[in-house]
Amino acid sequence: MKAFNKSVVFIAAISFAFCLLSNGAWAEEMNFTIDSYVTNMEMIPLADAEGHVLLLGERRGLANFEDGRVAAYHTSFNCYLTKGAGPCEGHSDLTFMDKSQAFSKYKLTVGIPEGKKIPALEGTGTWTKGTGEYEGIEGDFSFSGYYITPYNEVTKGDQVVKVESSYNLPAK
Repeated sequence: MKAFNKSVVFIAAISFAFCLLSNGAWAEEMNFTIDSYVTNMEMIPLADAEGHVLLLGERRGLANFEDGRVAAYHTSFNCYLTKGAGPCEGHSDLTFMDKSQAFSKYKLTVGIPEGKKIPALEGTGTWTKGTGEYEGIEGDFSFSGYYITPYNEVTKGDQVVKVESSYNLPAK
């Protein structure tokens, strides 16, 4: 009888694993690097502390995927910074060559590392919606990055961000 029970449990476990596989429940990875620059920026000084600003902005660039794909990248964000450091949040979208899109929201912290003159950042986010190949996307991501150039009229705050993502798509 014990052998029979063990066999039933084993078969149930295998069946459950097969169902997960056939339903597309295993998470996929989507890792990429974003190269972007500021396209629109407004800084509003806040009177409560020296160097405290509300920053509203947009960035555009390219997302280069480990598998060779490329997508157009766009993000809109806001930050509360004191002397160049603080929290930010925003929304971004990736548009692929087949017109599929993946949308996300994120939060990050930006600051100037010790011994450096330009900012670095790190944060997390969630996939909120997709179209085409990414219809029904669910999952999350983490990222870290750094500025290559400061933000000014000439260099526009060029930035590189490495993104590590895990996502699921519904079974088709």
